[in-house]
Amino acid sequence: MFNLNQKNYFISFLLIGIFLLALFLRFLYFPQNIYFGFDQARDAFVSQQILKGDLKIVGPPTGVDGWFHGPLYYYIWAPIYFFSSGNPEAVAAFLRIVNAAGIFLVFAIGTVLFNKWTGVASAFLFAVSFEQSQYALYFNHPSLAVISVMIFYLGLSLLFFKKYKNGLIPALLGLGLSLQFEFVLMYLFLVFTILMLAFKKHLPPLDKKVLLLSSGGFLLTISTFLLSEIKFHFRSVSTLASLLPLVFGHTIGVAGYCQNIYLISQRFISDNFVSQEYLTCVLLVLLLIIVFARLFTKSEFRERLLFLLIWFFAGMLPYLNNKSATPLYYYSVASSVSLLIFVGFLINKVFQKSKIAAVLLLFIPLLSNMNLIMTYNNTGSIPTINVQSGMLLVDEEKIVDYIYQNAAGEKFAINGLTMPFFVNTTWSYLFQWYGLKRYHYLPVWGGQAAEGYPGNLKVITARSALPDKQYLIIEPDRGIRLPLVENFLREENYFSKVIKEEKIGNFLVQSREPI
Repeated sequence: MFNLNQKNYFISFLLIGIFLLALFLRFLYFPQNIYFGFDQARDAFVSQQILKGDLKIVGPPTGVDGWFHGPLYYYIWAPIYFFSSGNPEAVAAFLRIVNAAGIFLVFAIGTVLFNKWTGVASAFLFAVSFEQSQYALYFNHPSLAVISVMIFYLGLSLLFFKKYKNGLIPALLGLGLSLQFEFVLMYLFLVFTILMLAFKKHLPPLDKKVLLLSSGGFLLTISTFLLSEIKFHFRSVSTLASLLPLVFGHTIGVAGYCQNIYLISQRFISDNFVSQEYLTCVLLVLLLIIVFARLFTKSEFRERLLFLLIWFFAGMLPYLNNKSATPLYYYSVASSVSLLIFVGFLINKVFQKSKIAAVLLLFIPLLSNMNLIMTYNNTGSIPTINVQSGMLLVDEEKIVDYIYQNAAGEKFAINGLTMPFFVNTTWSYLFQWYGLKRYHYLPVWGGQAAEGYPGNLKVITARSALPDKQYLIIEPDRGIRLPLVENFLREENYFSKVIKEEKIGNFLVQSREPI
């Protein structure tokens, strides 16, 4: 038996080991599996513009015209790009470390709701989770929302179940940060309201100091939204009126929404516990039976389980009107953590009766997740996260090297079949950051380039003014409509002919000469 100090020391030792395990799994295949496409290049340009004093109060556009994500992550990435001389590998490493550190938040929530051993088991499940390893690999702003959403729920769990009045401060701070990192997480306003009503009898007295600090922290985190609304004459508010019919129109119907709930729930199971399809359904049904059995019986944990259940189903709200056969992965960011904590709670209960059985229950998700990690993570984030697969930084660097070495110091032009179409942002960044540093000169962009996108390469549309050495980079075409691809290549063949073709990763590089 441990005394209190020995037990705390042992738990700290376990948490350090779990953190190191999480780091190992997230850095497996690094840096070969870093995804670097248009979004990543755009954000790299913007982050470096901030370093030059061009401050931003809006982030990238959302899927709704007139609404934008928060710009906070630009300011987080800016110093990393500064100290790494613009190397995307540094930001990718930072995101993996941040995600791995999430094990401490999971431990804290599990401990607040149940006990430290539940926290340890939950942290282990988070560490080995394939889903979380994918968020760690996802080189974009929603990956940071894993942490902010957990801060939100940690604050509320402290507020309700430890009657810690200061818990409201991290709850509202997490809410504001979540809005910054992924705008669809505004549904957490509704979740906050539901939880405050459901657990109002658990609320401790809130004094003015707590209310001021929590509201002040929240306003600080959303200050960029407030500034942008003032500057752009409340355009988001005016857009809201046209958006509400889409959100509450229920065009997919009850059956469609239930289908979405099933798909997301099944994904939570397969990407965290058991990846075999037939076992996924069985485990999902079994967990639901256990939850509802405990909810409708007199249990000391009933209200804590209700808290986790609300958290779990809250992640389904963004799919209320989603018609896609493969709903976007990150809309339910961190919702599965509620399931990890619940399973951690069950494993702790089993541990009290049979230590061997509990260890086996932890071993099953470890094997399942390791199989998924070793199958998919070597090629970066999965297609349901990034539409355009195969945009790996290591291959892009090889392309830049190949073109410069083939050009042998002579002037040359590049063009690209890109996604988005006619946008040269990705290659402009790669040739400027990587190519210029190694070879000390830049190519020109020889073709159409859409205006309004970041990029520093000189654009020459007059084919007669291009250098004789020309290269066409054909990106992985998943997500690009086939007629666009055919028309693009047909037009290129009017002006130049292929003299050599090289396949690098999922890319095709053509050396061309003018006709």
